[in-house]
Amino acid sequence: MNGITDEHKYLLQSVKQWFKRPEQIRHYKDEIYQGPTPAERWLLNKLPVKGSVLDVGCGAGRISIYLAEMGYHVTAVDISEELLNIASKETEKKGLNINYRLVDGLTLPFRDNEFDALIAFKVLCYIPTRDLRHQYLQELYRILKSGGTCLITQYIVPDDFIEESKDEYFYMSPAANFKILEQGDNFPLGEGYVRWFTEGELKSELEDTSFELISFENDENYQGTGYIRLIELKKPV
Repeated sequence: MNGITDEHKYLLQSVKQWFKRPEQIRHYKDEIYQGPTPAERWLLNKLPVKGSVLDVGCGAGRISIYLAEMGYHVTAVDISEELLNIASKETEKKGLNINYRLVDGLTLPFRDNEFDALIAFKVLCYIPTRDLRHQYLQELYRILKSGGTCLITQYIVPDDFIEESKDEYFYMSPAANFKILEQGDNFPLGEGYVRWFTEGELKSELEDTSFELISFENDENYQGTGYIRLIELKKPV
């Protein structure tokens, strides 16, 4: 990745530390048994009927295990060794075969055009700056086969939410004065790092890539909360 500064590295490390927190590990471990939500199932139905799928930011394997049970050849990556260990144990318990890999960075260790499909559920919000997110989306594009599908979910907030809440969240971190920060960057509990997108911002960032944006749906239409967008991207043939 180009242009990664010490400030970027600090924020990325903050994300990694956030997912070491005991309550985060418990949360993702408990989620395994829930499987995909109705909205996620609707989106996952857009995958090809078979083939290789990379689950980016797999956590404790909630979606990876579901896909393996559906017959896909699944590779799954995450920044958390603790969550990957939980995922591996649960996968072994179920007699499934998933290739879990610890990836500590934004460059993905895969060949060009390697996967038939990719999923990245609630991942983009943990990458600081539009430029770095753009590079990461292009990295996903690189490893996806021509004609392949990339499915993304991401929280969004109302247009006025960021301005109204920034005093509560924005200035609670040692990173609050970083030069690279953009509107919407926040620090939960004064730690971690997360980017809150408005719908327009998220759509703009996705359209500014080599992908073709096929669909951008409100999860409220599929028994969701209304605060998640269900996104289908395609790599042109």
